[in-house]
Amino acid sequence: MRRWNSAVIAVLALSVAIPAFSQKKVKDLKFHHMQDYCWMRLAEIVPEVTDRAILPIGTVESHGACPIGSDNIIPQNLSEIIWDEINALIAPPINHGFTGSSISQFPGSITVREEIFEEYIYDVLKNLVRSGFNNILIINGHGGNTEPAKRAFTRLHRETGAHFMIVDWWEIAWNLAEEIYGQKPIQSGHGDLEESALVLSYNPDLVDKEMYQKLGKQNVGRHGAEKGYSMMPAWATTRYPEDGAGHLDFDSEKAKEYTQKKAKHIAETFNEAVRRWEMMEGWK
Repeated sequence: MRRWNSAVIAVLALSVAIPAFSQKKVKDLKFHHMQDYCWMRLAEIVPEVTDRAILPIGTVESHGACPIGSDNIIPQNLSEIIWDEINALIAPPINHGFTGSSISQFPGSITVREEIFEEYIYDVLKNLVRSGFNNILIINGHGGNTEPAKRAFTRLHRETGAHFMIVDWWEIAWNLAEEIYGQKPIQSGHGDLEESALVLSYNPDLVDKEMYQKLGKQNVGRHGAEKGYSMMPAWATTRYPEDGAGHLDFDSEKAKEYTQKKAKHIAETFNEAVRRWEMMEGWK
């Protein structure tokens, strides 16, 4: 009888020790941006409420008629759409990345050397893991960031066992170009129909329709030269995926539909990844 009472007391003590908000989700909290909390409050939230974080990364570079901040606007907007669905806090974004030399000389472009960027994102991710985040989704807005980011989180996974996923939005769900815009499924180019749609859905005024019409869609952008040709700088700051495809469409409703479906695809894939990661670790 005495042992049974001791067990009951132990269970009751444990239940008291667990924070009252342990069953809550991020949507039940005051903020969903990590940087809005004091450190003491954050320590209570992570990992009790969530161990998931979204890290938006991008860069600043020319995008034809789209803003030079397109690669930052897009991942941050996608993060705002999906944080609730994946129960994640949004980490402060990384807004400067590795911009390729072919367009880095155009006004407004800013680049960070690739080796510096890799070490920088490694340090950011390492400290997110130290703070208790075990499942981290990197939403990437810029191709030059992909390989350095992958090298960084591969090192961290080996060192800590933490889980990472990076998504390059232009590489996924190609079917949406056909479903929404009537184009054949195709990988997005640069500053083209699909990238401008992701910006338009955030703020239509950010895509400069006047400049697009003034220069003409063929002069604003160009599909890439055939294999065997290289040039410096690129001959257009908008790259169409192929001849006749990728011209901008200023239909805001289509842009919003495209963005929502792209975001849904990302959220579903990340949730499935976390489920499987946790299943494997539970089995161990």
